[in-house]
Amino acid sequence: MTRAEKIDLIRSRPQLSVATLSYDMGNQAAALQILQKNDVNLLHFDVMDGNIWPNITVGSPFVGGLKTELLKDVHLLINKPKQHIDAFAKAGADLISFSAEYTAHIDDTLARISGHQDIVRGVSLNPGTSVSFIKKYLDQIDYVLLLGVGPYSGKETFLDDLPVKIETLLSWKPELLICIDGGVNKDTIPQIAAMKPHFVVSGSAIFNNEDPVKNLKFFNDTLA
Repeated sequence: MTRAEKIDLIRSRPQLSVATLSYDMGNQAAALQILQKNDVNLLHFDVMDGNIWPNITVGSPFVGGLKTELLKDVHLLINKPKQHIDAFAKAGADLISFSAEYTAHIDDTLARISGHQDIVRGVSLNPGTSVSFIKKYLDQIDYVLLLGVGPYSGKETFLDDLPVKIETLLSWKPELLICIDGGVNKDTIPQIAAMKPHFVVSGSAIFNNEDPVKNLKFFNDTLA
């Protein structure tokens, strides 16, 4: 699938990008089957190295090891993301975003992603970061991932700040895709859906102690 085709798919209707790391790590194939059978097109990976965010999660070998027709949506919450773009591209990433605040050369990192012509290019912004921080790079950006939680904010969410950010970004670049990540659960998804993002990231709210199939239906129905 080309980059343009991936963008068209995401734009066709509000999408869920689902992270499966909260599911049984020894049986990821079962999680992928659940997603594929329940109207999900995007598989989300939070890649953390313990520097920017306090957690350590997975790397490119894990991303490459999951065989799926779902689009692999990779969010690099790591230092020096440019050095790792090629590895994640080789691992089959379809979308790559990185933390703008912790990237010394945003334009160079976006150019590295652009070198893989079929990958959709994104940046993520922490709650306290103004969207003006990335304005001059928007011609190289396909989507902006707006975080509703910060690296050390615990359970505190910043969802109320997002509508103005979305409005401003789309006024600068109407064709931009908007993603919301963090603080997404059954209580907040109606508020998030009202912001009309193109896609929304969730993981633990899907694969909790309840029925993931029912959870997916609830989220998809609310976003529709």
